[in-house]
Amino acid sequence: MILPVPMSEIADYLASGQLIAQDDAISDFGAVPDEAPTPALVGLQFSRSEREEAEGLLAASPGTRFNLSLAEIDALRTVGGSADTSAKSTAADIASDAYRRLLHQRLQAYRQGGLATIAPYARTRGAVTDPAVDLRLAAADAERLARLGPELHAALLRYPAAQPPQMVNHFYWIKRRIQRRPHLSLLHRMVLAGSGSIIHVERYFYVGHSFNATGILTGAFAHRDGTLLLSINRVSTDEVLGVGNQLKRTLGRAQLRDDMRARLDRLQAFLIRPRSTQSP
Repeated sequence: MILPVPMSEIADYLASGQLIAQDDAISDFGAVPDEAPTPALVGLQFSRSEREEAEGLLAASPGTRFNLSLAEIDALRTVGGSADTSAKSTAADIASDAYRRLLHQRLQAYRQGGLATIAPYARTRGAVTDPAVDLRLAAADAERLARLGPELHAALLRYPAAQPPQMVNHFYWIKRRIQRRPHLSLLHRMVLAGSGSIIHVERYFYVGHSFNATGILTGAFAHRDGTLLLSINRVSTDEVLGVGNQLKRTLGRAQLRDDMRARLDRLQAFLIRPRSTQSP
């Protein structure tokens, strides 16, 4: 997409996190400071109407319904087993508190050791799915970006070590509704600015269910007609495996393409909005 807008305006939009703030698929989110004061991610929670999801989380088992490691499953089941089952109205609070601790541990581990510290998701029959493998593949997409590409690719693989001095990092918890279920995730947002360009990376290094990991790369480059804007999205999931996998992939790619188009359309609408006028 080429927008008749100065590169500086789009750079400000990307750097300020507007891609997240303007995303109507996100029902709630919160920034996580570098040094979280407590293990709780303030604001991240299940609502009372999401009690069924909360109760399911406290009784989780290996599989694709929830993305959890074996240790996390054991910890959640311990919490669920010790909870007062007669007070079902508190299930959302109990699950929210346990999930916040779990996600805080994942966040702290990732901040200290990057991709190597991401705990794989436990599946049935002793299998696991490792989102770090998918995120390493997604990092290779940066190589398509000419001047900044190799530097960004290396930074994505090495985080938190040897980061470019101009790289800015932010962390968020994100809440959506996917497949009619509440969906909680952890996002690492990176912004790398260069001469006449800016790259915005969204790395979902933990997601609650339905898919395994996501890498979204948005780039803006100075162009003679304004700014050239591009987006590369990569989503990994176990739900395209098995019978009908080609149809599932086709449908999944179509949905992702629609999501990408909607995201760029929102950016365009925000930046090329009508200017208010006053009568003489």
